[in-house]
Amino acid sequence: MADGNVTPTTAANFIPELWRDAILDYAERKFDLKNRVLDFSSLMSEGGDILHIPKVTEETAASKTAGTAVTYTNNTDGKVDLTVNQHHYEAKRIDDIVRVQASYDLFSLYAKSMGYGLAKKVENYLAVDIIQSATANDVTLSTDNTFTTALVRSGMQKLLDIGVDYTDGDTHFYASPAGYMSLMSLGEFSDFQERGPEAGGGAGPNVTGQLGSIYGMPVYTSTDWDDDGGTGDETASIFTKDSVLLAMQMEPRVQSEYDIDHLATSVVADVLFGASLTQAAGTAAGQIVNFANP
Repeated sequence: MADGNVTPTTAANFIPELWRDAILDYAERKFDLKNRVLDFSSLMSEGGDILHIPKVTEETAASKTAGTAVTYTNNTDGKVDLTVNQHHYEAKRIDDIVRVQASYDLFSLYAKSMGYGLAKKVENYLAVDIIQSATANDVTLSTDNTFTTALVRSGMQKLLDIGVDYTDGDTHFYASPAGYMSLMSLGEFSDFQERGPEAGGGAGPNVTGQLGSIYGMPVYTSTDWDDDGGTGDETASIFTKDSVLLAMQMEPRVQSEYDIDHLATSVVADVLFGASLTQAAGTAAGQIVNFANP
């Protein structure tokens, strides 16, 4: 007599397949670098594609001789052009049958994913601007992605030489993951006995996992800085808020519309922005210091 056991294989058509809420198979990216640069977005909200920003030349006081009139000077001031020409988008069409049969909110999930993709695009564009500044202030490391306190101070001195106060709260230190870990390995920056107590009495880097600030500069890590060890690749940068200009004429937005021809919902996310450096690349006056691998 035949075996009468009903197995999952023979009853497969009667067993429903269940799906849980989806998870994002990547680390979400938020606006971080955008908040560390000079933002002119409000000036571009009413239209236009180029923002002209005058640059006032530094004055030099003259000596006054008794009995002589003062001499009037006329400086030729320059300007920075900030062009809003970066328009990026992501688009998807979600069929009705997918929305009906999916057991989670597919629309919201994709909208969230697309928004983070645009944020990543803006963050990377700003980082590349900083990295490619190629100023005369650059510092070459002795070993790939490896810092010493002397090298950090060398970069800081380049800012002091042009009159930048790196302790003003608007000077930021970004490093690649490998560069950040190298900074964490330096006792002067991580050990409580050498570093001293945190502001407000909080725990130190060896407890929190965050450097917080060193030499008065907030320190952050970002995968937009390179740590693959390529010759000349920038693994970290120090820059002032005023050294990078940004204008977002249209912040990341998500729009949807029902497409009756396809019986689907079309979803498009886009962003319109531009960025520029205050100083021309390669100038010693640039308020950016890049740390490059040898």
